[in-house]
Amino acid sequence: MKRAMSDFPGGVGYGAIVILIEHLKSEPNYEYPLNDLDLLAIEFNISLPILSTIIKNYDYFDIKEDENGTQFFSPMLINLMIPYDEKVEKNRIAGKISAKKKKEKQEQQLKQLESFSKKNENFIINDEIPNVTF
Repeated sequence: MKRAMSDFPGGVGYGAIVILIEHLKSEPNYEYPLNDLDLLAIEFNISLPILSTIIKNYDYFDIKEDENGTQFFSPMLINLMIPYDEKVEKNRIAGKISAKKKKEKQEQQLKQLESFSKKNENFIINDEIPNVTF
């Protein structure tokens, strides 16, 4: 970080690193297409050469080729996000289990209500509800 701060005075290097990491955090798999770097430069009002230099010449980002093209990512960010991603997945699974149990309970209550309704049909004569006084 000190190298980026000294190479780009005025906090530009530090700011570029933070902005890139923050942006990667919102991307699927924490990756972003290197070919679209110009869009980030425009969005964050930082020159494309500065962003490109930060990504390629400092140890905060790696570049990979895959079927989606050339992507850059931050191994540090990925390692930091592992506990969060695990918790999100655990909560997602727990939510599905809870929703399934709730649906099963509602179906059981509906069956009980239908059964109760059928048993009590004999009390209703000619679609009239009998008067009950207390």
